[in-house]
Amino acid sequence: MDYELGAPGPAQSEYLYHFTDRVGDRPDWVPEEIRLMKGSERLEAILWEERFRAFPPFGAADSGASGKRCVCFSECSPEQMAFLIQWWRFRPWGLVTTREVVNGLGGGAVAYVPPEVQQSFRRWGLGHWAVSTGSKNSWMHEREWRLPVPSPAESVKLPEVVAILVADAGWRPRRRAVAWTDGESGDPLAGPGGNPFAVPFEDHPRLWRETPVWVWDKDAQRVVEYKPGALC
Repeated sequence: MDYELGAPGPAQSEYLYHFTDRVGDRPDWVPEEIRLMKGSERLEAILWEERFRAFPPFGAADSGASGKRCVCFSECSPEQMAFLIQWWRFRPWGLVTTREVVNGLGGGAVAYVPPEVQQSFRRWGLGHWAVSTGSKNSWMHEREWRLPVPSPAESVKLPEVVAILVADAGWRPRRRAVAWTDGESGDPLAGPGGNPFAVPFEDHPRLWRETPVWVWDKDAQRVVEYKPGALC
């Protein structure tokens, strides 16, 4: 990163959270196989792919909204996380990065504006940058950030993941074959390749092994931090 944002103020946080689950509607423009996943399953898919899939956010997919695909984040202090999980139905599954990372890739905080101002954003082809404060909900509880993904790309790789957020200290992503060896000679193989002696070496995703894990403690209403590899 060749530049940095200023230090966050007391009402801000350096951390941005990409939650993979929440109670509520699922956008019908997201593929059904993703909508039917649990939050832990979506998180596991991201850990293995090491990429975030992008879709138009709520409101940005409306007819005439001119919104781009985005990866969405919530700027959230540790104190506010309890508020989001308890009152705003987020579930503690996801990944954590920083404002500098998202801003450096072209992302930023959305504008919370009245409906008539949001229409101006849409007319300028910026429908994905504005959230309407009309109706009974101002939507400002999560201080949303969005990272637009230019077409025809459908996903983006983050250069830095600060932590992995999970709801259960006993949860682990499933192991997969990450390497192959010849069971007779012990020589490494590029893949099974029809070799009857090929033996897979299974392991957790690289990010799970190399990234701190934050486990949400429901009783204490805070995260418990584990060092990389501690939950392998």
